[in-house]
Amino acid sequence: MHPLRFCIAPEVFERWPEYRRYTLVGKGLDNAGDDPALLALLREAELEVRNDPDLEDYKEYPSIASWRSVFRDMGLNPNKFPPSIANLIRRTRSGKDLPFINRIVAIMNIISLKYRTPCGGDDLEGLKGDLRLGPAKGDEVFTHLGNPEAVENPDPGEIILHDTGNGRVFCRGWCWKNGDPSKITTVTNHVALHLDSLPPLGGATHKKAMEEMVGLLENHCGGGVEAWLIEPGNPCCEV
Repeated sequence: MHPLRFCIAPEVFERWPEYRRYTLVGKGLDNAGDDPALLALLREAELEVRNDPDLEDYKEYPSIASWRSVFRDMGLNPNKFPPSIANLIRRTRSGKDLPFINRIVAIMNIISLKYRTPCGGDDLEGLKGDLRLGPAKGDEVFTHLGNPEAVENPDPGEIILHDTGNGRVFCRGWCWKNGDPSKITTVTNHVALHLDSLPPLGGATHKKAMEEMVGLLENHCGGGVEAWLIEPGNPCCEV
């Protein structure tokens, strides 16, 4: 049996050649329990977002506007189906604190808010085949996070993250909505975390965000963490 991999389909880089993704694979992590230091970092990141005048019209903020443009290219209305970073900034700007769900989710939120870029993650425990980001055929199965009885299929051509072994969709609309099968819980110990980049987020800033994320994972969750830059010449990594 070949090692399981995460791959980005060539169609993605053909249509959006400047897109990049860091994938962090963590094994043997401890995701249980509260973490006051992480909670403090989350509250600090929220405060920075609320106090940033450039985010008053957050939809026009350059790194958010670029994702909204990609969503329109993909055939999704970004007002009805907002990129995850747009939704996270909107929620934070409303003044309501984000819940501390668990350590890994807190780390993803901290990095996403600080660098204003999408960050998602998947529990890999039940992965049957490869994890693939690419256009949907339309027969893949998506179950809603926290409501697995609600089942639907993605639209053909929609960029999805899915398990090639059983067709289960881990995330719809590139970075719009996570599904239930790969949700990160307090017992999660094997994950793939994805840190996305589109211009104007530069390569150096993208790398800095990745390095900060690795540090937070190692310091607060233990285990081992490896990171790969997924790009046109290197579209896959082992998970």
